Amino acid sequence: MLSTLLLAWYDEHKRSLPFRGAGDPYRIWVSEIMLQQTRTETVGAYYQRFLAQFPDVSALAEAPEEAVLKCWEGLGYYSRARNLHRAAKEIMEKHGGAFPRTVEELRALPGVGDYTAAAVASIAFGVPAPAMDGNLTRVLSRVHGVRQDVGQPSVKRELLNWARQDMPKVRCGDFNQALMDLGATVCVPGTPECDSCPLRPLCSAYREGDAEDLPIKAAAKPPQEIQLAVALITCRGRIWMTQRKEALLKGLWVYALLEDAKGPKEAQEALKSRGIHAAFQKELGAARHVFTHRVWNMTVYHFQADTMSCREGRFVSLAEMRALPIPTAMRAAREHAVRLLSPEIRPLKEAALPAAAQAYAESWKKSHAAHCTEAFLALHTPERMADTLRGHQAKGRGVFALYLTGKAVGVLVIDQAQNELVSLYVHPDFQGLGIGGAAVAFALKQLDERRDMKVTVLQSNEAAIRLYEAYGFCRIAEIRPLDEARKLFEEDRIRPRQETEEKDEA
Repeated sequence: MLSTLLLAWYDEHKRSLPFRGAGDPYRIWVSEIMLQQTRTETVGAYYQRFLAQFPDVSALAEAPEEAVLKCWEGLGYYSRARNLHRAAKEIMEKHGGAFPRTVEELRALPGVGDYTAAAVASIAFGVPAPAMDGNLTRVLSRVHGVRQDVGQPSVKRELLNWARQDMPKVRCGDFNQALMDLGATVCVPGTPECDSCPLRPLCSAYREGDAEDLPIKAAAKPPQEIQLAVALITCRGRIWMTQRKEALLKGLWVYALLEDAKGPKEAQEALKSRGIHAAFQKELGAARHVFTHRVWNMTVYHFQADTMSCREGRFVSLAEMRALPIPTAMRAAREHAVRLLSPEIRPLKEAALPAAAQAYAESWKKSHAAHCTEAFLALHTPERMADTLRGHQAKGRGVFALYLTGKAVGVLVIDQAQNELVSLYVHPDFQGLGIGGAAVAFALKQLDERRDMKVTVLQSNEAAIRLYEAYGFCRIAEIRPLDEARKLFEEDRIRPRQETEEKDEA
């Protein structure tokens, strides 16, 4: 009787979900693992993306764990992803790639509990196994009038027995999903929609008028509050990160987490104990993240290190950081880190001239080192390069300093009158971090795209040529000698004007 009423309702009202209707046990398994501790509406996009990257159990088993964690990033409860990966390997090694069909075999896989085993077995293979989740517990406790603490083992067994009695011999998977849908849309926590419930004629809680009080649960223990300093340690345009070895967030990459450090001085001392010597820069903000059993109350600080040597972890660039799997708990800190590692471009002021000129001199020397004597290179001091920059300013050219983590690390000179990118130099320690690309993109916005743009580059500077080519600059002149004695040759490159749609004035 109960199953007849329920399945008739389900056929008319079942939810349309991206993971519904798939007979593939792998896809059902992935969806059920994702749905643990996560709202259904959140899972859809992650589910599609995960299957696109790992379409079957073989692809998942062969993938590196870090790739699996990166794909899972933002979904939380990362032990689920690690267990999925381990289970996929077991399926390939112990079951020859064939998905287990029984509740017992499924239960033996890492990360698969009673609920998941029953859900996969019933939905994929029609096994009559109740999938006891929160929705089923709530519906069955109300329908059958179970008025004891549902967390007690004896009460759990009573509910499981009711579920077995109610389950039909056919459409076992639909029966489980129907109870899930009913609990999610009608027999909801708090005040249920009894008037639209197909099980109202059978429901004890409806007759007794205590549906809002069921199921009965013991009060949950409040999560532990933990004070945490998060240190963003930068050096040469990179930031220090480490891979977690602890059970919580294991395998994910985080910044320096310093428990019970009450301020920057204590955080600095904690870093020293890890072999990291860094100077405090500023406090960046606060963040809070709630786990199941604990709460992280975080204060984010910026520290600057003089050297990238460290006993653990590593310094990574912005691009490398974006490729790493980073937990949601680090979202606020990550946003600060992105800002720290993103280049800034500002008009050059006199106060910043010494640092910018130093970067200019170091970059110039590296660019010309293969062709010039040490004596000639030594002539290009920061003071001389500062005079060069002042000369550009005197000619009315746009002179800009390039910054990273608040430090001037390069220079950009453009001539708007000539529509020319005159000079672009980045300190050698900060090359390869996207600063040059950011500077070229900035220059293109300042110049007139309706006219040809010019840049002159050394023939031997292959990195610069690749950069300019990526932004549409191509060679349009013969290579000419700049200094034949030193084997210095340069070439002009042009970025052709952008075609604009002509408007008919007629």
